[in-house]
Amino acid sequence: MASAPLSLHSHDSDCDWVDAQIDVTMRAVHWSTLSILACTLYGADSADWGKQLNGAYNLVCFLHLHDQQKTIVVARVPLQPADGWNSDRSTAISSQIISKVAMMEYIGAHTNIQIPHIIHYSTYFSDSGVRSPYILMSKVDGAPLSSVWNTMEDRQRDTVLRQVVEIILELSSQRFDRIRALFREDGMSKNAWHIKPMSFANADSSMIAHRVLSSKTYTSSTDYWIAVTNANIDIELNSNFGRGLKASGYAQAWFMRSLIPALYNPSLDAAGFPLSPGDFHSQNIMVTDVNSNPRITAYPLFIVNHPAWKDDNPLCAQNIRDQSAFNKFMQEAELKRDPEGCQMLSQAFTNCRGIYLFEQCLCYPLSYSVLYDQFFAHVFGDNAQEEFSVDYYWALMDNGLLKKRVQRLDTERDVRREALDTLGEGLVIRNLSWSTFKDLVMKYHDRFAQGGKVQEWLAVERQTQWVAIT
Repeated sequence: MASAPLSLHSHDSDCDWVDAQIDVTMRAVHWSTLSILACTLYGADSADWGKQLNGAYNLVCFLHLHDQQKTIVVARVPLQPADGWNSDRSTAISSQIISKVAMMEYIGAHTNIQIPHIIHYSTYFSDSGVRSPYILMSKVDGAPLSSVWNTMEDRQRDTVLRQVVEIILELSSQRFDRIRALFREDGMSKNAWHIKPMSFANADSSMIAHRVLSSKTYTSSTDYWIAVTNANIDIELNSNFGRGLKASGYAQAWFMRSLIPALYNPSLDAAGFPLSPGDFHSQNIMVTDVNSNPRITAYPLFIVNHPAWKDDNPLCAQNIRDQSAFNKFMQEAELKRDPEGCQMLSQAFTNCRGIYLFEQCLCYPLSYSVLYDQFFAHVFGDNAQEEFSVDYYWALMDNGLLKKRVQRLDTERDVRREALDTLGEGLVIRNLSWSTFKDLVMKYHDRFAQGGKVQEWLAVERQTQWVAIT
């Protein structure tokens, strides 16, 4: 019943290089046990493993059952870290799988959206059989929308956009009282589902939103994004102690936070918070009959210009056209569903450019360097000159609201220089956090001159700590 082991190489690749995580995962998972489980569930005599794909976090393999229906089962397993699972990572992955399954089950039970069917899943790492968490799900027919979108005719894209609009409206109709991850208790009624914080592994700590979302739930989008920007400011202040350009990074983080009340409309929260699957994008939207009558077969950033595109990219004009069509279809569909309403969702999508740029800059460091200038221009106007941006930040830091904090950062820069001169690069390494640097200079405090920058800084920090305690 068990099939032969999978190849360690992707069937979509011609190269011999294997990502370390894929290699570790392929060797760790007991694929024959997973195959036997699927065969047992479907009453098949045997099966063969086929195509293998991988993303940033998961390995996906297709199991071809030898039954009359020629069933194909999709196996999704988390990529294992090269240095193995620790307690935090395993807890986080288990939580994410449970929430992923809950989301898919909710959509399947309470909406008309077509999604894969969950066949079986496990969150156990110590399982003596498969030896990994996994999800087995049904395969969806069709091609990824991302593979055909750019070559489709206008009418074909319009057909798909209308279907995307219906999916978004369906998801938006499912409301919850807070922001975070969806989980399910016993039963399938709506009361069985609830919202609670999601655990994230240490490997994800660079994602600011992950830090925020792992701690609590939120009942306001404004409060949520303020928490994210506060976390960003905390990172700027407490990492890379004494870095020369730290004041500039802090000022930009402060600027981002200051714009939240102008960007987010709190009235949109009044009806609750809609379902928002993180993987609802063109790579996971499957379509069939592309040439005749495109049809989404399962669950839209695909009409947003890629940050690295130049202005003369031919797809830019296509995206402008598609964005306009999407806004039109959204307004028509929302008006049809609620003739007496004010089409708040349509208005939100029509005016979402600022929010899109803000969230991309805040949550994705790689996008920041490309999109920040566009975001600044969106706030202050396309005619805002580069000199104005510089003058704006210098005004904040030299004589404005950020003056005192920037003075402290300048002091920290001088403190680090003295520590580096005294202790050397072997101890005062790059990228020390505020707390690690403080522990270091306290350990060697007797090596610093009395009245010097380090001793003065330590005295102030001790006084600040004493005041906080009392």
